Amino acid sequence: MTYNITTFGCQMNISDSERIASVMNEMGLKNADQNKADFLIFNLCSVRQTAVDRVWGMLRKTKDKTVILTGCILPKDKKKFNEKKYLILDIKDLTNWPQKIQKNKKISIKKPKDYFSILPNYTSKFSACVPIMTGCNNFCTYCAVPFTRGREYSRPAKEILCEVNKLIVQGVKEIILLGQNVNSYDGRQKTKKINFVQLLKKIDKIPGNYWLSFLTSHPKDMSDELINCFAECKHLVPYLHLPLQSGSNKILKMMNRKYTVAHYEKLIKKIRKNNFVNPHLTISTDIISGFPNETKKDFLATIKAMEKIKFDMAYLAAYSARPHTAASKLKDNISKQEKEQRKNILNEILKKTTLKNNQKMLGQETEVLIDTIKDNALIFGKTKNFKRIKINGSTKDNSKKLMGNFVKVKITKANVWNLEGEII
Repeated sequence: MTYNITTFGCQMNISDSERIASVMNEMGLKNADQNKADFLIFNLCSVRQTAVDRVWGMLRKTKDKTVILTGCILPKDKKKFNEKKYLILDIKDLTNWPQKIQKNKKISIKKPKDYFSILPNYTSKFSACVPIMTGCNNFCTYCAVPFTRGREYSRPAKEILCEVNKLIVQGVKEIILLGQNVNSYDGRQKTKKINFVQLLKKIDKIPGNYWLSFLTSHPKDMSDELINCFAECKHLVPYLHLPLQSGSNKILKMMNRKYTVAHYEKLIKKIRKNNFVNPHLTISTDIISGFPNETKKDFLATIKAMEKIKFDMAYLAAYSARPHTAASKLKDNISKQEKEQRKNILNEILKKTTLKNNQKMLGQETEVLIDTIKDNALIFGKTKNFKRIKINGSTKDNSKKLMGNFVKVKITKANVWNLEGEII
């Protein structure tokens, strides 16, 4: 018997799929191409309607296959999938999947206490995502996560430290800590409570040559102690993803974000002031265009914020209502065309700021993790501050040795979305 996993959405879903693969392998199933697999597993994302539509498009081509749906699925979508008789399994119930998938067969596998305790089947030998928590308590009015993943649950610190330590011993070069809001991590080590800053510092003390980063932070919970970690933790890379969502205080309030633009800008100022690293700390963000009742004045405020903050990257999305969220009860009174037009305007601003920020790195020497090699000649990677880079020059003879390793690179060219450089 064989299986195939198709993953949609964020890094958390990618990490979950690695644990799903581990369970399927332990059941004795083999991974196969989608057109040959007996079990087709779709790890869904209901955060945007476009992702759900893509799943439906793929499901139309799955006749005579056993389809399993999991991941972030809203109740409304779940009802529609149930009507088609697809098998829907909760990722949190992963330890019980074998019995539910093969009911008539006696299966003997080691059953951990929860799905986070399952050892993942890591897809990369040099980069690993480690979930430290799941769920969210914030209930932003546009977001479906609390309805698909539930309330916040933090893994015990001991489990996280054990997983990270094993990865580093195995030679993994990049550790990415995951959570819908890592700032509110509230774990335990024995009977003692551990917050996110304490967890970061404990991981940072693990010896080895590796990068440490995290996704995602909420501005309302971004503390001075966490900001100081960029200077104090030697493994923590100079990169921060901090969603803004809108440059209008009115819209932020409607989104239930619990901070103002002034508060956000103050955080950015602190972060950049405390930047004692080379290369410079880069900041990416999320912004939604066309939220209900977003006037031209509100949109101009977002333009102003983007021009002032000068992000290194922004993940721009046109608003789409999600069932069960508070915003879905508001009148979606901005046309799809207008949403896309506003998103395109923001993208043009982003292109200007990313190019200027990239140009600041010209001539600098920086550490790069090589993660892609094409045709044994084209070498790509990312800088320590998470910028994509193409390695130029003659590297064909030793390209295989470079894969998954750190190299010292001098930046020779700055483009809008990436850099180019030469190995020193």
